[in-house]
Parts: sequence; structure tokens; C-alpha cells
Amino acid sequence: MVNLTSISTYPNLFNSTDVDAIKELADMYPDVANDSIGIIKSDKDTPKYGFKVTVPTGIEQYEYFSGHLGNNTLFKYLNKYKFLYFKNGVMTNEVLSFEAPPLIEPTIDALCQLATEVTGNTDTSSLREVLEILEPDELGDYEISTANLSMIDKSIRIGLMKESTSISEDILKLYGTRSNTKIYQNIEGVSTLVDTLIDNDNNLVEMIIEFNSTGLVKEIGYALSTQFALNAPEGTTAQDNFQVYLERHESHKTSVNDISYNAKEWYWMSEEWQKEIILWEQQPRAVHGATIITAGHDGTKLELVYGLD
Repeated sequence: MVNLTSISTYPNLFNSTDVDAIKELADMYPDVANDSIGIIKSDKDTPKYGFKVTVPTGIEQYEYFSGHLGNNTLFKYLNKYKFLYFKNGVMTNEVLSFEAPPLIEPTIDALCQLATEVTGNTDTSSLREVLEILEPDELGDYEISTANLSMIDKSIRIGLMKESTSISEDILKLYGTRSNTKIYQNIEGVSTLVDTLIDNDNNLVEMIIEFNSTGLVKEIGYALSTQFALNAPEGTTAQDNFQVYLERHESHKTSVNDISYNAKEWYWMSEEWQKEIILWEQQPRAVHGATIITAGHDGTKLELVYGLD
């Protein structure tokens, strides 16, 4: 395990409580613990700590942490790694990433099938309605990027990479009913601000739809992340193409600054967290995963996803 105690300048994002929690998890789950550590901190929830583990790719079968085997055509498009996240010492979330299959009828069917498997809810009509509204007339507006699965919470959060700089009025009405409701106004306000970040080529914007055992969760989230990683891609070095490396390195830093600055200016993130997430990247192997803003009836909630790789 990497020397976590040497990381000591982040009272909010990485303190002694975090170090102790990660070490305890590593002792409890030695089969999955490694130096690739993920952290999710929220302004409204208990922190989660996770580890990156490899998964088989190119097959329609996936083994959940519980040992249960799932079958779904979407599993063919899994990327090489997933994250297992633990809350209070219990594994709660399996976060999968995909090679961006398009949002079309067959993949909507597959998402609804996956939602039933994870949540136990066989009535996925409300989820299907949202996905069919988002289904683009031309490929490319929305692609399936992530799935955050929680068998414990009986919940699935579906991440769709968003290229369009607008949100459909039909979506706002589906979630908020009328334009004078708080949920309508909150989702519209957050969506409008988030859409300004799509125009910047350094940034990625992922729309997050949640479905659970009771149906569609009346919230919409946006995961704001960087187009490129801070360091050279796995299996390469900066010297392989130093000019490209420099361009992507600068793009990453610009994106993190852009996202965190705007999150603070729009009152989604505290100034303390904003300063620390920018400084975080000075650590060797530090990773900025995403800044997630979720809008619902009660306003917004913030999640920071970061770690070491």
C-alpha cells in the first residue's frame, strides 16, 4: 500500500480519518485492496473509499462483488477497470465504465434489463421514458459511459456522455411537471450552467439518471470531468510523444481549474474544497475523477470523485 501518511496538506479531502479508513479496508479486503484508491466525498453523505480492480472485457457476463453472475449485452462494452466503493466498511457501489455504446433502442433495452437486475424493480417504464426522450435522432448526442450499481441500495445511476448543449423541455416536464415547481427550476438552472462547460474542449459532461426499487429518482446529475488525464495513458510514457503529452497535460489542468472555479462561483462547492482539489494534483499519482452536481427538489448536492492511481 502506498504511504498514505505522507499526504498531509488536505484537511478536507485527505486527512487522518481517511487514511485510517483506507487502511482498515485494505486489512478487511486484501483481495481487492491496491494502490489505486478512489474517494467520493459529498456535502450531504458519508465518504466512500474504493479500489480499482480489473474486469473481463468483450463478454456478456459480469460477476458482481457478491459472486452473482449477471448477463447483459452491455457488458461486452466494459472497459478494463471498475471501482468498488465502500461506505462504513461495507461494499455499497460497483462503478463500471463502458466504451461509449450509443444510446439506441437495443442499448435502452439492455439498460432497463440491468436496472431490473440491480434494483429488483420490474417496472422500468419511467426509466425507459427518459432514455427514449434522450435517444438522439442522430448518433452522438448521448453515449453510455458509466453505470454505478448498488445492490444494497437497490439503485442504479446511469451516466450518459452529453454532447448537446441543451436539455429537452420534455425532460424538464417529466421530472418537474410544471415550470413553476422547484424541481423544474433547479434542474433547468443547473443544466443551463453546466451546458456552458460543454463548449470548452477541455471538459467532459456526463448526465446521470438514477433509478431504484421505487422507480425513477426525481433528480438529474452532471459529472464534470477532464477530456484528458494528467499523466500519460497507461502503457505509455510522456517521452513517447512529448508534444502531445504537454498539450493534454495542460488541457487537464485547465479543465480542473475551470470546473472547480465555476463550481465555487455557482455556489455548488466551498472555497476550501475548491482550493484543495486544485492542490490535490500536485501529489504524485493524484487523479481528479469528477465533480458531480445533482439537482432535485431540495436544490443541489455535490460529490467529489478523486484518488490515487
